[in-house]
Amino acid sequence: MENDSPDARLVLRLREAVGRGDATLDLSYERMGDAGVLLLTRVFDLSHVRLLNLGWNGITDIGVCALAGCASLAGLTHLQLASNSIGNGGAQAIAQAAHWSRLQLLNLTHNRVGDEGALQLIKSKKLAGLEYLELELNRLGLAHVTRYPDGPANPKLRWLNLRRNKIRSDRLAEWVQAGAFIPLEHLNLGWNYLEDPGVQALSASPFTRLDHLLLDHNWIGDAGARALANSKHLGSLRFLNMADNQFNGEGERVLMDLRIRQLIKTRLQGGQLNLNGQKLGNTGLKALARAEALKDVESLSLRNNFFDHEGVVALADSPHLGNLKSLNLMDNAIGDKGMVALCGAEALAGLRALNIEACGVKLTGLKALAVSPLNGLEQLNVSGNDLGCDGAEVLACGKNFSGLKTLQIWNSGLGDRGFTALAQSANLTALEELRLSGNSIGVLGYQAYDQATGLAALKTLDLRQNRFSPNSYLLFTESPRFTRLCELRF
Repeated sequence: MENDSPDARLVLRLREAVGRGDATLDLSYERMGDAGVLLLTRVFDLSHVRLLNLGWNGITDIGVCALAGCASLAGLTHLQLASNSIGNGGAQAIAQAAHWSRLQLLNLTHNRVGDEGALQLIKSKKLAGLEYLELELNRLGLAHVTRYPDGPANPKLRWLNLRRNKIRSDRLAEWVQAGAFIPLEHLNLGWNYLEDPGVQALSASPFTRLDHLLLDHNWIGDAGARALANSKHLGSLRFLNMADNQFNGEGERVLMDLRIRQLIKTRLQGGQLNLNGQKLGNTGLKALARAEALKDVESLSLRNNFFDHEGVVALADSPHLGNLKSLNLMDNAIGDKGMVALCGAEALAGLRALNIEACGVKLTGLKALAVSPLNGLEQLNVSGNDLGCDGAEVLACGKNFSGLKTLQIWNSGLGDRGFTALAQSANLTALEELRLSGNSIGVLGYQAYDQATGLAALKTLDLRQNRFSPNSYLLFTESPRFTRLCELRF
């Protein structure tokens, strides 16, 4: 009778999994224990294995020692050991493994590794290829380390996750002094017990390439925030998570200044700064207005950033906008208040392109633009605002709009009267492109354009999503005013 014991089933499972010869060997949730690991490493040839997953198997330091001593695992590049019972002894065995110079990723999430074992892994000379080390949910910070491992951190190590441990400020300062973080690109210290002294020590660490730093859910106050913002060693930082800490308005201000510096450094290209969708809010706009690097910006795009007139007031008061030629404020609720503030900015007199689509601007804001110092506009997008036919009349007559070459007024409720005002304008003599989609324009508007003498320079007319009839199509195909256009869309 065939043996159906758990041990027999495990042997069959190992024989089947290893026998396939796949580079990935997934034995997670097999409840192998140390005995199963001993069997695996002593009986089977594992030379084909590159990724080994032994998560959730009840493995202790004994099983890890067997793994580390397995010569046939010399080609291993990824080792997953999450949710076992591995402590400092197992970490030390891995750090001293003679055959794992090719190991790139080591996942020890949810184990029992303390500071001593973690630092041995970080400074291991045997693990010369290690780039990613996961130590979330271990026992870091619980036991005092009397002697730290000698030597520098592995220069290949890029990613270190120490999230959800018990690391306090004094312990973090010791890690910094030991040089544990110097080569990192990504450091996660979220959900620990860090206060200002620890972050001050971290800010003094001589990072060489850190670009992601996570410090959320700690106890960091204003002093820690200032230390990060003023650090000379975070020049490469592109992402900083400080959510749910203890700093107040001052800390928020200096951290937002830091974030703006990071964004400008990474996103400014050839005078163009695209900050679309960064959720800057009014606080971010105020920090942006303070940034001296704005003096090098010619095109600034701030679409969908959740600011209102308060943020625009700060931006309009910035002394660093002298070179700005193009400004995109689309999808921000600046309203007429924001528009009036923008129009009062002498520094923006050099603007050539302005996008205020879907900004809640009404007739008052448009009238402010018509008489503002912004008299050199060549491109204007006022689509998605409640302007109506009166808004079209302001655009048709305002002297500030006489230099426009492109005008977009989609979905603004112009109707026939609004199109007629534009068509008869003696002011828009330079206009070459006019986009009027979704404005309930009908045959009366098209007839008015056919009979008018304005818009003589027009080459492109977009009338999509309006009202059409047979008479409309007849005008489009037979009227010289329509047929001479280079592009007519309807």
